[in-house]
Amino acid sequence: MVRLTVSLAVLIVLAFAAPAHAETRTLTLRYGPVHMGGYNVEFPKAAVDAPKLNGYVTYMTASLVDRRGRPITIRDVMLHHLVFHHSGPRPELGPCTSRSGEAIYGTGEENQDLRFPGGYGYRVRKADKWRITAMLMSHSERSIDAYIQYKVTVVTGRAMKNVEPFWVRANGCGPQVSYAVLGGGAPGSTYERSYDWKVPFDGRIVASGGHLHGGAKDMWMSQPACGNRRILDNTPHFGTPDHIYYKARPILHEPGPFDTRYFMSRTGIPVHKGEIIRLNADYDNSTPHPRVMAISHVYLTPDSSIPKGCAPLPADAVEVTKPGPFRADPPAVTVPLNRVTPDGRTATFSPDPASAKPVKSGSTVDLRDLKFTPGHISLPVGGSVTWRFADAIPHNVLFASGPRLVGSPTLSDGKTYTTTFTTPGHYELFCYLHPMTMHEVVEVTG
Repeated sequence: MVRLTVSLAVLIVLAFAAPAHAETRTLTLRYGPVHMGGYNVEFPKAAVDAPKLNGYVTYMTASLVDRRGRPITIRDVMLHHLVFHHSGPRPELGPCTSRSGEAIYGTGEENQDLRFPGGYGYRVRKADKWRITAMLMSHSERSIDAYIQYKVTVVTGRAMKNVEPFWVRANGCGPQVSYAVLGGGAPGSTYERSYDWKVPFDGRIVASGGHLHGGAKDMWMSQPACGNRRILDNTPHFGTPDHIYYKARPILHEPGPFDTRYFMSRTGIPVHKGEIIRLNADYDNSTPHPRVMAISHVYLTPDSSIPKGCAPLPADAVEVTKPGPFRADPPAVTVPLNRVTPDGRTATFSPDPASAKPVKSGSTVDLRDLKFTPGHISLPVGGSVTWRFADAIPHNVLFASGPRLVGSPTLSDGKTYTTTFTTPGHYELFCYLHPMTMHEVVEVTG
């Protein structure tokens, strides 16, 4: 018995002393259910399972599935955007690490995977806590329980070069994630936004993806200290007319690109601490585009040995794109007003301007009991309207169509928002949280 005990103790010591063996594991994890009622919008913000391993994430992908693991397509529910956060901000790395925690991986309509070149990974530990922020939009009258399913590949038992993720936005890295394109420009005109990101340490950019909305023309990063040369591209690709994004009904928003390119390089793009890297984004400005985003997901690995000056761009750079036909220019898509007919079908509508109720400038429209009252008004150009959000549940006023962008934040409990209509025309508006029941049409006369 003594000899067995000693032998067992020796085995235990040897097991702990032996070096760990490298292993690659792919975990399939889920969050949910997210209950999607008919044509509703949900914004999950919740804790989710982390890998609970010591190692490096080398790959992630995410999608929507039902309870049995079957894919849910955009015909029923769309995953508009999704971001995974490592709980706890990293203020020492600057504002583009996210205020609510380090943003690890994001995707949306572009269905982008997270991937790194060989030898690189995002460091994780057993005690890590992860959270998500997401937006799901229902395109069906059916109630559906949707699950966010994500696969995470983790390498354990060996050291890799760690990457730090940065969420760089063309409208800055403050709390406002989206911005508005007002429209009204000539055909083919462009609305430009840019943001100067200050690199927090010497290193190399080894991977980068992007997130854009409908109407996007281009997004790229440039290096002002090196002749403002273009160093990263997230040029969008839009689906052809037969793509599912353009076939799904009802149309509740302007479809985004199905691809935004993805950059990888083992050599990486060398950048210096304190250097400015400029994110540039171009959107179509011939028509309005509400609440657009322009986000570059930049993965930077520390390297104190990078050369001074403007080193050549890496020869091993790879741009990952999705196969199949695409449109390089953003297609013009008009978002109609939609409603459910008595027989349970969906239909678009646009009321006769002659049926509008004339109101004076400064009049109030109530958002109460899941409707706008009055829902169809006319007023002279230069007149203002105050929307009063009388319900306890939140609503908003979102632009569907018209000559100039108008709208409101999401509000409730009696709060108000006032806007002035400076351009005559026919304006169609709705609450995107309740798109089939809450509509507002404003006729602005010259």
